[in-house]
Amino acid sequence: MQDLFNEMTLVTITHNSAKVLPAHIESLRNSAQKKLPRWLIVDNASTDGSDELFERYGQDIELLKNTENLGFGSACNFGIKASTTRYVLVLNPDTQLAELELEKLLAELKLHGAAIAGPALGPTQDQHVEAADWLVGAVLLFDTEQMAAVGYFDEQFFLYGEDVDICKRANNAGLKVLHCRNVSIPHVGGGSTVRSKIVNQFIHFHKGRSFVLYAQKHGLPNNVVEKYIADNRRRKIIAVFTFGGGRYLRASAKLKGVASVLAEAKKTDKPIEH
Repeated sequence: MQDLFNEMTLVTITHNSAKVLPAHIESLRNSAQKKLPRWLIVDNASTDGSDELFERYGQDIELLKNTENLGFGSACNFGIKASTTRYVLVLNPDTQLAELELEKLLAELKLHGAAIAGPALGPTQDQHVEAADWLVGAVLLFDTEQMAAVGYFDEQFFLYGEDVDICKRANNAGLKVLHCRNVSIPHVGGGSTVRSKIVNQFIHFHKGRSFVLYAQKHGLPNNVVEKYIADNRRRKIIAVFTFGGGRYLRASAKLKGVASVLAEAKKTDKPIEH
């Protein structure tokens, strides 16, 4: 296969990802037969000793370290802006990479003239390549020339929802969003940051917040948000009677995220558009 590595930049976003980052980096180092592409690690103010790992792999990566956690979309935008190649691959640090699969993903994107392409996020025997409404943000390949008119991640989405939003905007602009099921880049899922009670609350707060922000931005009907609120209130009640502490905390955090958006809209007298 044609050497496509020199046509793309890799951008991995990290936040307290020291547990999974070595396997992520080593997966590509161990599979690559050629010189690695430029590889940017955009770190959102990790405090888990990640800096020692960055020093260890300094010959293969470039570190762009934020002094605070700016959120996933903002970090992606930072890395994309720092890239100099036409094609940029944005990655979670709990993905497993292989040289051949990365080249296949880029080849498919170029063959179909797509603006965004994403792979299967696990082992696959599927050979289908098809248009998609949205792709999971764990692995997204961008053609920056096509995306220039659309823009990249909306930074009001701190965490979650930004991948759905960017794919919708690309589709709305008439660009191709491609799901390459014939390419496998496994994603562990939930491994980007070590989970704790506080981290889980933070994550589900932003799930709730992003849900309403997306509804507001894209004009979803009132009953979509109302159902989301009602579903999570019901989960809280069920959790009380079934001693589901984790379920209660997740639903509560989502409702707090929803409330934060509604409170901001009320404070600024900005109606939530549906």
